[in-house]
Amino acid sequence: MALLDSQPEDAYAHHLSQVNKKNQVRATEDIFNEQGVLLVKKGMPISEQLADQVIKHKLLRPIEHSVNIEKIIDAGRLFKAFSFLFTRYPDCEAVHQNMTLEMLLRDLCGEYGRFSLLQQKMTVLSMQRPHEFEKGLFCAWFSMALARKMDLSMQQISDAFMAGLIHDTGMLHISSEILDKREALTPTEWRTIQSHPLIGDLFLKQIPGLSPIVARATLEHHERRDGAGYPVGKFSENLCTEGQIVAIADSICAIRMLRLSGTEGNLANLLPIIQFNERSYDPGSYKALFSLIRTSGLEPGRILADTHLGAEIRILILAHRQLNRCFLPLDKVIQLLPESSDLRRVRSAIDQIHSCWFAVASSGLLADSVLQWLEQCLVNTEQEDYAAVEEVKVMLKELHWQLLQVRKSLAILKDDEGFKAIEMQQALKSALKLQEGLDEVFKR
Repeated sequence: MALLDSQPEDAYAHHLSQVNKKNQVRATEDIFNEQGVLLVKKGMPISEQLADQVIKHKLLRPIEHSVNIEKIIDAGRLFKAFSFLFTRYPDCEAVHQNMTLEMLLRDLCGEYGRFSLLQQKMTVLSMQRPHEFEKGLFCAWFSMALARKMDLSMQQISDAFMAGLIHDTGMLHISSEILDKREALTPTEWRTIQSHPLIGDLFLKQIPGLSPIVARATLEHHERRDGAGYPVGKFSENLCTEGQIVAIADSICAIRMLRLSGTEGNLANLLPIIQFNERSYDPGSYKALFSLIRTSGLEPGRILADTHLGAEIRILILAHRQLNRCFLPLDKVIQLLPESSDLRRVRSAIDQIHSCWFAVASSGLLADSVLQWLEQCLVNTEQEDYAAVEEVKVMLKELHWQLLQVRKSLAILKDDEGFKAIEMQQALKSALKLQEGLDEVFKR
């Protein structure tokens, strides 16, 4: 719990005071600090002045248990919010209709309506951090759809839905100055952000009647099968199915909302990325995820403008050449690596490097034939080539992101006492050096 021990002031009371300006928030009981000093009397609205007073203290009872919001996002309002999500992302609605999920979604919204504390958190999230609220909707819906595709039990589907919905509400307890910071985060600030699954876990464990798996899935939604995640760094054998479903939904959400923003791209454009990351998912999740999108009837949308195609192809050619140069020393590292390690961080680094290498090797992405084809497209691009060029762009950008993670793993091995042999050090230094030029290519 070291991450929580280093937490700065809890920001939730401040969020409540801001909500109070538009939607009345009142104390439902007297609020005391740990020493028994009365801070807020029952019935008082949570003003900015009161919030400033409250956040300076550790409370006898978490403030979310002691307040009421007049107009909350209840079951009915939550169900309507999904309609707005489908309007914004018609590809999601296509999947929704194809899988006939409407009745299931309505039932799960009704289940959510049983828990007033969840409704409070989602109300505050919608007003204070609307982007995270939309992410919560997307992840809840996608987690539900994926769990249904996996033929999981109704309880597991419900748990995945609830965890997907609430998974980022821990962010409400972290200062917006940190969350919205444009400059590079300090190590302390990054640890603070990494604490949000722990905060969510502690909150959810205090809700009577809520399945304990919802808390666990929330805690594990940033954990990865290779041990490279946080807050604990668990490996696949210690992860629950529902948490990994939410992790997948969170990843798909980020790609759909960010990488495809401003394009005609849709969920079908993600299939190459999903295939590229096959080893990152457990076999059951991967099969269901691939099938969910493949059987939706969606066709990939355009993500490249005709006028920019030539410039994009030139960047892809540069990226292809640089990626090949990066993988030559990485191949040497692979040959020198032990199969496993008893040290968690070393095992995680080894697993991550192996996974990335396998993904590239099995994709054929860096083959000479791909480079030759791109060079030919630069001279004479046929209409039918557009989709293929777009697919290559998506996969090369995904590979670049993978290598950013591999870079961290290489640095871990370089500093580890078990990898001080001259041959290994030379291979690690070479692999790290060549990757430095890759970022410049993708910035163009």
